[in-house]
Amino acid sequence: MPRSIPELAGVATYAEDARIGYSVEENVQRLLRIHWTERRLMDVMWAHLPATSRWEVKCALALHQWYCAGHADWLRERIREMRHPIPALDLAPDPKLDAFLEELLRSERDEELVAGLYGVALPGLRDAYYHHTRNTNPLVDHPTRRFMRFALVEVTEAIGWGERAIAVLAGDDRAAAVMTEWRDHLDAYLAAAGGVAGDPHIAVSDGDERSGVRMREMEPPLPPPRAAEPFVPDFEPRRDARFSGSYNFEFPPHAVYVDPDVPADERNLALLCKRTLEMDVPETMASFLYERKGQSWEFYLDYSRQLWDEARHAMMGTVAFESRGVDWTRIPLNVGFSLRLNLHATAAERQTMLYAIEQSLMPAETGKRFEYETAVAAGDELSAHLHDYDWADEVLHAQIGRNALKRDGISRDEAVRRGQQIHERTWAALAEYKSREPQVNWWPEFVRRVLGKESAVADRVLAEPKIVGE
Repeated sequence: MPRSIPELAGVATYAEDARIGYSVEENVQRLLRIHWTERRLMDVMWAHLPATSRWEVKCALALHQWYCAGHADWLRERIREMRHPIPALDLAPDPKLDAFLEELLRSERDEELVAGLYGVALPGLRDAYYHHTRNTNPLVDHPTRRFMRFALVEVTEAIGWGERAIAVLAGDDRAAAVMTEWRDHLDAYLAAAGGVAGDPHIAVSDGDERSGVRMREMEPPLPPPRAAEPFVPDFEPRRDARFSGSYNFEFPPHAVYVDPDVPADERNLALLCKRTLEMDVPETMASFLYERKGQSWEFYLDYSRQLWDEARHAMMGTVAFESRGVDWTRIPLNVGFSLRLNLHATAAERQTMLYAIEQSLMPAETGKRFEYETAVAAGDELSAHLHDYDWADEVLHAQIGRNALKRDGISRDEAVRRGQQIHERTWAALAEYKSREPQVNWWPEFVRRVLGKESAVADRVLAEPKIVGE
């Protein structure tokens, strides 16, 4: 039997809590730096997601930018609780830290991006969280410490994914050399900033489980910065070598899934293709999130969640095809939607178009309820399960879009009207890309291969949708 009930609610012992931790002032300064890092990592991921060619990297960026948004949101609230007037949250707290983040933003190719984010930036963030939880007073600063323990779980999870990705990418000797050189470059800049939290003796992690940090006595001169030149994001969407048909803009599933004369199993197959195609939505959202500077924090937080949801929907499609043993990379997952919006519409127009599409998905006769009921009618339990949650997500997304447009003073009807105009104008812009690949109807052969029968629309000419996404 224990002699006494644990003291201090189990947070710490009396002896542990008697030590002096960070003052409020020092705590806030550290939190400002950590917040700024989380916030800028969102920018880095948005800036690179469209042109990142590897599908799996796009998926990871979509998830981890949302993790960063959640962490930044909590940090903003905690800083507000601790100081009045509230310090500037949207200005760099240290030019040296921002210099590191500006270098990271200029990562080139997937190899540098993955090495920089998951080999340097996120380990540096992990070190800052870990060091803070070890050194702040566990009782007086319990709210900070509690959050950071949750953040450490997510940051460590992201680093784990990155380590596996780096190992794969480093299988090529040339890529391995590029990644090592870029990590060294970024290490130097992060060390010069005193790490993420500003500790002069802390740089980046070397895997020491006791401290989570590496000590550096002296730092060599910084290598020449890439940030000497303005950063110009590349928003042209790309696919890796496994995919073909990226510029084949014939996508029959847009018309097949709503055709009442098509059997439910074929309409369900069309729906699964549409889900997998949805990676073009995160590619579009990332571009307008990066370009729409100066918006409210709620704008970035809400759309960050939606970006991850849209990537999840694409991943749901891949799960369904994997469960059937279908190689979904053979589906012509064209980049037409993100291509035409990213390169032929303004950031505000991309956002408006997204809202117009969300509204087109609300009617019960053709929207998300219809999609769910189609999967049920096809007897596909997995598809029905996926579309049940897809439907739930779209309800949230419509609210996100409506709130954002309300802040901009745009009505629902006006947004839908503008969305249709943007669709028609940018759809016409695709004509200049059609010569890159043959424009062929791949659907009948795909249906034969997957369902083992002839398509119900094999002999039809299918009309383009009024708005892609309907």
